[in-house]
Amino acid sequence: MTFRHIILQNLKHNLKRFLSYLFVNSFVVAVLFLYGSLLFNDILAQDPAMRIAKSYIDAAAYAIVIFSVVFVSYTGIYFVKSRGREFGLYLTLGMTTRDLSRMIRLENLVIVAGSAITGLLSGMLLSRLFYLILGRILAVSNEIYSISYKTFLLSLGVFLFVFSSNVVFTGRFLRKLSIVQIAKAASTKGISKPHPVVGCLAIVIFSVSLWIYHAVIAGGDGPVQGFIENNPMAGYMVLVFGIFGALFFVLAFCMDGVRMLLKRFPSLYNRHILILTNLSHRFNAYKVSLYLVTLLITLAMVFMGFGLTFYSFSRKTIGEYVPYDYMVEASGGINRITGQELQTIVADNGGTLASFSALEFIHNVNYRNTANGLVHHRTSLLISESEFNRHTGLSLELAQDELVIVYNVKGQVEEPIGYDTVIAVEPWEEGINRAEAFRRNPVSMDEFLSGLGDAERLVFERGKTTAMYAGFINSYGDEEFKGAMANIVNDSVYAKLRAQRDTVYLFNLKAGDGDRIFAAMLDALREKNQADSSLWTNPDTRFVERAGEALIDRNDAEALRPVYKAERQTIVFRINGFLLFALSFLGVLFLLSSSIVLYYKVATDIDEEKEQAALLMKIGLTAAEYRAYLRTHLAIIFFAPMIIGGLLGLFLITTALNFTVYSAYLKSRVFLMYGIFVVLDIFFYLSLKNKFVRGVGLAFGALDGSLKR
Repeated sequence: MTFRHIILQNLKHNLKRFLSYLFVNSFVVAVLFLYGSLLFNDILAQDPAMRIAKSYIDAAAYAIVIFSVVFVSYTGIYFVKSRGREFGLYLTLGMTTRDLSRMIRLENLVIVAGSAITGLLSGMLLSRLFYLILGRILAVSNEIYSISYKTFLLSLGVFLFVFSSNVVFTGRFLRKLSIVQIAKAASTKGISKPHPVVGCLAIVIFSVSLWIYHAVIAGGDGPVQGFIENNPMAGYMVLVFGIFGALFFVLAFCMDGVRMLLKRFPSLYNRHILILTNLSHRFNAYKVSLYLVTLLITLAMVFMGFGLTFYSFSRKTIGEYVPYDYMVEASGGINRITGQELQTIVADNGGTLASFSALEFIHNVNYRNTANGLVHHRTSLLISESEFNRHTGLSLELAQDELVIVYNVKGQVEEPIGYDTVIAVEPWEEGINRAEAFRRNPVSMDEFLSGLGDAERLVFERGKTTAMYAGFINSYGDEEFKGAMANIVNDSVYAKLRAQRDTVYLFNLKAGDGDRIFAAMLDALREKNQADSSLWTNPDTRFVERAGEALIDRNDAEALRPVYKAERQTIVFRINGFLLFALSFLGVLFLLSSSIVLYYKVATDIDEEKEQAALLMKIGLTAAEYRAYLRTHLAIIFFAPMIIGGLLGLFLITTALNFTVYSAYLKSRVFLMYGIFVVLDIFFYLSLKNKFVRGVGLAFGALDGSLKR
């Protein structure tokens, strides 16, 4: 028998195992290709939705690369160790480690070439469908399909790097171990001793990391939040390793703990001794597999959950944040147009108004005197009670020392009023400059008031202050919306202020072509602002600057682009639709990967299970008893990661959803998604269980026949 014949016979004998390994590696190459085509797409890079979502895409790229490294490394190491008996047999028959290494190099050459070619072809074919779906989501008519050479470099580079590392590991594995150790590698590939001290420490780290995550998400001014805010990269890396790193040791410790606990109940333990002893051994053998599947399910939950909540939140709140079809803000020397002129534009372009309101206000900056001292809160609008009542149809009646804070975002109303309010009423630039100086050098309330000099100010005690929600104005926003806040004061208090009055026009359309009316409105306002067609070509509303969180030139008309509800809806749904697609893609990838790990694990362990079944049946175990064990064992392998990973994913997602009054609505969507995950896992378990039991059942049939004879 020649060396070449041995290699061919080896490939033929292990064909299913090689095909499964080839499939796993091809899958990784295809995934890297698909995501690389998105990451390096020059056409999409020009799209506003893609630009806004770029940070999410870049972060997800790191997750994809890390996943590929871990996934290929795990399957490669497991593939080598599962062939321990085969390698030991070759060495026993006289083959040297050099010959064995040469054979493995030839096998790896076939596998890496096949994986690269199959993965790239699959990636190029699937990318067409990938971009077809993405084009529908982004509602673009132009061709967005584009494959850069960087895509090939990413997919092949990461894969070849990890595969080369696996080849180096295989060489060291064969050179350093004896024939006996190599032959026993398949049965000892997962054996490990319990480490209770490490397990207890891991539980502490895991629990503290989850607590820190909750504290950071909940917000506040504690030392933990301060550290994360000042060291964001280091803080989040600590959280990632504290949660996902410690999870590996927590799983091992908990399973060992369950086994030791059941030993204290001899009757229960003895009734299930075969399952418990085998599960104990299988847990040690499958510890890495269990962790990897649990981690993949957690990541699938997190990515798909956040993508779903982004999109669901936008659909739920778009009417709240943008209650009016059009909003035109006339401030300073910008957009100096009358309400009658706007109504004429609507009528001249075939539109009919359902409502129209010109809301007068004064720009101001809010400060709050809390238990921790005076803090700068935000810029806001100052509106008289009669003007607000006319605009909203409400009937507020305020005394001169009373203040009503109105938010156009429901969630902000729940903030308790534990502060006195200081309203600095002065020209825009002066107010923002004063706020910037205050943030750099905070002072007490008395010092701040004395420093205002002749500037107008209003002070309201916390006992005379109330808060409420009203959709009185459109929010500013693209990917997310920046809510507005108004201070409603007594008419006589408002009338005494000398500050400049500005106007915002808010109106809804009853009938007509909204796009045509908006285009005509922009043209008219460009003429008013003595600007050409280059003004407002970008639909971004620059909401942070619009909301006054940064110093801008109020004479810059670009910052006062009118807000058109249909345009905002288009932009926000494109962005969040894109995020839903991208994050769901990652979620499906991780969920599918967890299934592949399980399938790969089960498919490659059938031979070992056959041997174990034969040995146990010789000492009296019936085929029915062993089948019952297999079903129970597989159920634990399948559903333990789904329960543990699912609960961890639910915690990470739902904790982040507590910021909104729509938390229950969003959580219901996430729980529904998890229910779908569980149903899919059940179907996958049923299909793979039957295949696995049938595969091992060949040993049952052979033994049953020999026993009967």
